[in-house]
Amino acid sequence: MVGGEPIDPSVHTGSHRRIVFVTIPLFIIGLFIYCSVIGVPTKRPNVLLWMALAVVAFGAGRPRRMLRSLLLDWSPIFIALGAYDLLRGLSDDGRASAHTFPQLDVDRWMGAGTIPTVRLQQWLHATAGVRWYDYLAWATYMSHFLLPLAIAVTLQVVGAHRFRPYLYGLALLSWMALLTYWLYPAKPPWMTGQEGLNEHVSRIVHGVWKHVGVERAARVYSPANVNGSNYSNEVAALPSLHGGFPMYIFMMLRGQHRWLTVLLGVYVVMMGCTLVYAGEHFVFDVLAGWAYAIVAALFMQWIFRRADARRARREATA
Repeated sequence: MVGGEPIDPSVHTGSHRRIVFVTIPLFIIGLFIYCSVIGVPTKRPNVLLWMALAVVAFGAGRPRRMLRSLLLDWSPIFIALGAYDLLRGLSDDGRASAHTFPQLDVDRWMGAGTIPTVRLQQWLHATAGVRWYDYLAWATYMSHFLLPLAIAVTLQVVGAHRFRPYLYGLALLSWMALLTYWLYPAKPPWMTGQEGLNEHVSRIVHGVWKHVGVERAARVYSPANVNGSNYSNEVAALPSLHGGFPMYIFMMLRGQHRWLTVLLGVYVVMMGCTLVYAGEHFVFDVLAGWAYAIVAALFMQWIFRRADARRARREATA
């Protein structure tokens, strides 16, 4: 299994381990300095560069396997992220043609005439200012950009047999969502609020970034035609990948330990509530993201179970 096979402890010792003990701290220090001096990476080439450097840092003890892994294992998810930029360019002028059905109607039905986002913000964000739970919502939201790939790196480092199914499924889920965004661009609650289709919706995460004075990061959530940000696709709302990734992680890692299963389940719910409260997604978007994630996870597990069964039969008859 190229790039994702279990690590032989007899190989990953001595000088190999010493190399990793140097490269990982160097990566962390380098990223910290970059964020402190230049700012949080917001342009896609910079984001992809730091992701690739993370893979290199964690795999430097075995450079040949690390390079093969970058080419064969990681390239699908990297290409998916790059394709997001292409989709961004195609959809920049598509706000007027983006859809509000069925998400707006379903959420109105769920909220008895008022969408859940508005109800939550009326209860929890009735006045201006940033509250302690807004920081919790911000942290939960931002974990989307780090946690899924950090788990993939961890699975590869420890040699878990779940690495390749997990990473390939993550790429599959991303491509499924990208295709949907291209075919059916959809408006989020904050946008429908701007257009008068529902009550005003505040963008909580954007507000927290501005409150802490990180304007560069706040640009991630602003339109490209305003300030040149190329990272955020305003009409890539249905399905919610922010909601889908936690459910996908839950589906792929559940059952190993009870505490981990419970923790991942809590994370799924926290992310879903955050997305609705923060005004980034309708409840329908989140449910669609969960459905996409379940399909991607079950399909990838089925594919690799079949591959393992065929391999076992060949070995039995060899």
